[in-house]
Amino acid sequence: MKTGAILAAADSSLLTPLMAFLLVVIVSFLLCLVAGVGNDTVADFFTANRSFTVAKSTLALCGDSIPTTALLGSVGMVALGGYDGMLVAVSAVAALGVLLFLSEPLRNTGRFTLGAVLDLRHAGAATRAAGAVITLAVCLPLTVVQLTVAGDVTAYVLDVNLPGAGQVCTVLIGLLIVSFAAFGGMRGSSMIEIIKVVIVFGTVLAVSCLALSRSHWDLGAMLDAAARSGGGADSFYAPGLLYGDTTTGRLDFVSLCLTVLLGSAVFPHILMRVSATRNGPAARRATSSAVVVMTTFHGFMVLTGLSAAAMVGAGAITSDDPHGDTALFTLVDTLAGVSGGLLFTVVACAVFVTALSTVAGLTLAAAASLAHDLYAGLSRRPVSERREMHVARTAVMVFGVCGVCLAVALHDWSMVSLASFAAALTASAVLPALVYSLFWKNFTRVGLLWTLYGSLVCCAVLEAFGPAVSGSPLALFPGRDFHWFPLQNIALASIPVGFLLGWAGSQLSRGSSDRGYAELRTAMLLGREPVGSA
Repeated sequence: MKTGAILAAADSSLLTPLMAFLLVVIVSFLLCLVAGVGNDTVADFFTANRSFTVAKSTLALCGDSIPTTALLGSVGMVALGGYDGMLVAVSAVAALGVLLFLSEPLRNTGRFTLGAVLDLRHAGAATRAAGAVITLAVCLPLTVVQLTVAGDVTAYVLDVNLPGAGQVCTVLIGLLIVSFAAFGGMRGSSMIEIIKVVIVFGTVLAVSCLALSRSHWDLGAMLDAAARSGGGADSFYAPGLLYGDTTTGRLDFVSLCLTVLLGSAVFPHILMRVSATRNGPAARRATSSAVVVMTTFHGFMVLTGLSAAAMVGAGAITSDDPHGDTALFTLVDTLAGVSGGLLFTVVACAVFVTALSTVAGLTLAAAASLAHDLYAGLSRRPVSERREMHVARTAVMVFGVCGVCLAVALHDWSMVSLASFAAALTASAVLPALVYSLFWKNFTRVGLLWTLYGSLVCCAVLEAFGPAVSGSPLALFPGRDFHWFPLQNIALASIPVGFLLGWAGSQLSRGSSDRGYAELRTAMLLGREPVGSA
């Protein structure tokens, strides 16, 4: 009996989240070391020398499309929002459709940073600097959000309730991720992304199937139970649960869907991922395949969210976390027994590897902008490959440490405003700049700078004076109220402003040269990279 008890305890300890975390860390670090051996040039470090096959690019792109906030937030959004949460999932899939429209021409430019792509049309220090500013303004808030969520979830999973536990976990995870990005580069992060897709997809599939089996494989019964948890079918499967059925609430929800649809498609690390494919057609095929994979994934995410609503209930979910970010863990807790304990460990691993890969991708994108756009792009003298590689790795470390420090300093603040700002800025500045640069002959440098800097100012002002910062219990400053903009999600206003500024600036500077447009169009049509691409 004693021997059996000891063996049982040993088996149980092997399945603890801490052991799983250590195993994931060791495997990931080994992969980064192996993958980073060939990172001798800038092209190797940031684009893996554009050597990825369609299959690898598909899986890595899917991994880039599943940040920590999406993995945890999607389940809670469906469980608490019903129809609204499902429509947000549809918007996330449709975002890859937007990327599908841009992926081949982007890859055919032969460039891997936002500043470099824009510089192809309007060469100059101002273009490179503007691209770098927008890249950093998007990547830094997203990195802070991902690290904060990862730290909190790690402390939650390890059941550490001591003061400052979340901050300590954030620092440890952040330093690990920075090390992985500095060693592995694009090859290392891509390997982790591929592993992440397998783990996350398998986890969501296992959780949803186990939950469905508890309903005796009766999907109708589960849907009815989820509806009862959400106040009845007429409420749960109708618009309005997330933001209310008022005019402002409807506009806020439309704005959220636009943010997910247009912002998620052109994040800087997504653009770098497209540049790592072998050629334009390969980028298009990889994105097409990713649409299919992500459609299946989000289908299971919706099923998992409905399972959480049916088996856990909206009240229990919001009592654990008002935003519903821990809905996946509360569902696994409800799935009692040995399988539930095993699943909890697997979910913990999935969340950890998701945070690891997402922050590594954002860090690489920011470092590429600093090293390639600012340092090498603006240098008056030629920069050697060796020197740029040194600057790139230094930029990874500096950006990563800054992200960790900010995540610790802002740990107790609401992350909603930061995430909303970053996604809205991407949709309002990056998307118009890319669409106009790639497809509009009369787009000028003035229009480009107006789009980038004007959208940055617009998003900052609207976010600062919106309900995500003040005037609501879940705001950044819940005890103060100085907001005048009514929407929590600002994209509905900022996206039209971004496109309008680009058009207006170009109309007012029609005499400006459209250098590079004919060459760019040739590259887009024939799949031939422009001369001097970098």
